[in-house]
Amino acid sequence: MKAEIICIGTELLVGDIVNTNSQYISKKLTDIGIDLYYQTTVGDNFDRVKECLEIAFKRADLVITTGGLGPTIDDITKEVVADYFNEELEVVQKYYDEVVERYSNRGFDIAKGAKKEASILKNSELLENEVGLAPGFFYEKENKKIIVLPGPPNEMTWMMDNQAVPLLKKYSDSVLLMKTLEIRGIPEGKIDEELEKYFRMSNPTVAPYAKEKCVHVRVAMKGLREDSENIEREIDKIVEEIRGIYPNAVMI
Repeated sequence: MKAEIICIGTELLVGDIVNTNSQYISKKLTDIGIDLYYQTTVGDNFDRVKECLEIAFKRADLVITTGGLGPTIDDITKEVVADYFNEELEVVQKYYDEVVERYSNRGFDIAKGAKKEASILKNSELLENEVGLAPGFFYEKENKKIIVLPGPPNEMTWMMDNQAVPLLKKYSDSVLLMKTLEIRGIPEGKIDEELEKYFRMSNPTVAPYAKEKCVHVRVAMKGLREDSENIEREIDKIVEEIRGIYPNAVMI
């Protein structure tokens, strides 16, 4: 399965906040063997978000969105997804009741955007949010799968761990395992020459990453979850070969 992440929020584009959601989701997808080829960040604009969905589904089977699930006028993710799939939104009553209760407890009349915040796509699977007020959802149509998550990192991470990942494991029997070596005192260009045959491998893959005072070399291999032990052995074999070239390399 090929995935794409779309993070929605103008605050991401203007640098008001750091986009930690993409990094977190990427790691979780890697852990369950789902290939992630693209990440997109887009502002709170209906047409541009829809365009991102159209592009994403031309190159991915699964799209995960974050952000834009709140009650305000610029929270448009649900409306865009509904428009893209030609579906309607429906209110999840227990979430609406919770919003009403919170407003009432603080002495406010209910905001007109409350029903939008408590809604999900019709014919979708509810993804519970035990941290915040906005539910997420999973929807599938014509081999296109989408997971819609909120933007606040504490809500997104809880839902990714407890709702999205268990669901996605049903669609992936693969794992991507990796180990990383740290090499100091040798320029990246020299390492590239000496490990060229490894860098040209396809599975396992070996790749260098320049750091401030060292170079990291990552060895990764994808395969079936049931073959995890064999994958580990293959990775360890290459790691030991590289450590034979660089005896001072350390595992991190």
